[in-house]
Amino acid sequence: MNFCALCERQKKLTFHHLIPRKNHKIKYIQKRFSAIDLNKYGIMICNDCHKMIHKLIPHKQLALEFNNKEKLLSHRELAKFISWVKSQTKKNKINMNLIKKLI
Repeated sequence: MNFCALCERQKKLTFHHLIPRKNHKIKYIQKRFSAIDLNKYGIMICNDCHKMIHKLIPHKQLALEFNNKEKLLSHRELAKFISWVKSQTKKNKINMNLIKKLI
């Protein structure tokens, strides 16, 4: 196991496309990013952070406004979640439906 690029917890990681795959065929996305960038441009994050990103930020907004690690960390609600999730122990199971109340 490695460390999540966002919350820095040691967890099983998934690849998060910084330009969501659903947007890869949209013309204005293709003009801004090369095909190589679209497929390789991403970060390794834990499942909890990945779920929260997609719960909070629509795909189009991810592609245009939150397409790098620093921009994701600047998202107010996501930053609040990351701060909270860092304090959770490995044994705690994160219930994403209850998390919305925290944000």
